Amino acid sequence: MFGWLSRLVLDKRAREALKRPAPGPSVRPQVAAAPKRKERDPATALAEAEERMKRLPPEKAQLIRSAMLVHRARQGVLAELSDEEREKLNKVALKALLGGGA
Repeated sequence: MFGWLSRLVLDKRAREALKRPAPGPSVRPQVAAAPKRKERDPATALAEAEERMKRLPPEKAQLIRSAMLVHRARQGVLAELSDEEREKLNKVALKALLGGGA
């Protein structure tokens, strides 16, 4: 049954990847641990984000800015909720996402 089902769901590369044995730990090259990034203050992070935004097309940059404004507004509203209200909202959201299972 898995054979015909995999043909419906998986493309050729995915089916071939399932047939290949997984590489053992000795096959993988040793990768040095990435250096830890130090914490950035919000002003630095915002300046770096704005610098990256300059490289985007203007329409896409404006769309991202609008989405961030909406996100900040929603976060502000959620921050004002009491613990009881937040718990009720969480339950309603779980019911909506899980189809009433929670």
